[in-house]
Amino acid sequence: MQVFKTYFRIIRASIGALAVTTAIFLGISVMVTMMAPSGGATGFVETRTPITVINRDAGSPLAEGLSEYLAEVYTVMEFPDDEEKLQDALFWRNVDYIAIIPEGFSETFMAGEEAIVDKVIAPGASSSRYIDMRIDKFLNAARLHRDYGTRADTDTSADVDAQGADRTRASATLTWQSRLVAAVRADLTGTVEVTTTSIAASTGGVKSSQAYSYYFAYMSYALLAMAISGISSIMMAFNKRQVHLRTMCTPMPSWRMNVSLVAGHAVFSLACWILLAVFSVIIYGNKLLSSGLFPYYIANSLAFTVVAAAVGLAVGSFVRTGSGLSAAVNVIALGMSFLSGVFVPQSVMSPSVLSVSKFLPAYWYVRANDAITALTRLDAAALAPVYQSILIQLGFAVAIVSVTLLMSRERASAHL
Repeated sequence: MQVFKTYFRIIRASIGALAVTTAIFLGISVMVTMMAPSGGATGFVETRTPITVINRDAGSPLAEGLSEYLAEVYTVMEFPDDEEKLQDALFWRNVDYIAIIPEGFSETFMAGEEAIVDKVIAPGASSSRYIDMRIDKFLNAARLHRDYGTRADTDTSADVDAQGADRTRASATLTWQSRLVAAVRADLTGTVEVTTTSIAASTGGVKSSQAYSYYFAYMSYALLAMAISGISSIMMAFNKRQVHLRTMCTPMPSWRMNVSLVAGHAVFSLACWILLAVFSVIIYGNKLLSSGLFPYYIANSLAFTVVAAAVGLAVGSFVRTGSGLSAAVNVIALGMSFLSGVFVPQSVMSPSVLSVSKFLPAYWYVRANDAITALTRLDAAALAPVYQSILIQLGFAVAIVSVTLLMSRERASAHL
């Protein structure tokens, strides 16, 4: 019991470094929460790109129908058909796209020939692709009605003079274009009823990823830094030669002292884990608790807490100075976090780096965290990768503790 009490007296001396680590981590988490995209968007509003339509095929229902259709979808700015003024409009970004319907466009189109709408776009205007798609959509629909629609032309009798027949055919053509445009507009203005369903309602209580996934990813860095700072400082104090010799002279068995140290490590590590877990609930509240993923995030972080405690035990068994401990915290916590995908997503890391990262426990923590975030259902097959990564983390912890105990026994004789 005396060793256990001494353990937390030493912890108080390191409370400053632990508080700084916790404050930095929580500050990063709050910033990530503010910058992370919201996953709750349920609507869509199309951007009305400013364009200009120059109709040189005046009097044609087809050309006018195309102009009116574009005016409904985009913001049409009125400019005269003057090359210099149109170029100025593009230069000053008054418009991003100029559609020019050439003379004879409708006649060419109705004859079944290739009819092209000319365009002039502002440099780097990515919206031009969507405008092209809109124009193609209108013309493709018109082409279908032209080729397969029912055309009710007015027949000309033999006793009608040639001039009257021409007028009749021209009128029939305009009527057919008007009917064609009306049919196309009816097709393109149709709406589809869309029902938005929460993933939680259809996948057994699992909601889409939120900013808390980033919180638990960064949590591995905080756990590592806090465990190494706290546990290693304790081990450094008890591993001093004078303290070690005095301990051997006491009537307390060595196994009891080791049990007290292990109990202290466990309590300290769990306290750090509980602190960070409680802050996750405070920051994200009901969004996290109702996501259906909170128990799995907690289980994964608890497994990594065991790893962090093992790493802290290993560092404390071999580091002898405060400067060495500070260097170990920075190198191990930051280095492992960068290599394992804590700060940089594993999806953008090179295969060679990922091959090396697989030998680090933080890699499997991040992999489990990503797998939890991507869950859409909670069955055995979907959870298998999560459980596998957690077991691998625990395997790393056992291996680190075993190697540390083996090397510590060999170095124990140096105190005598």
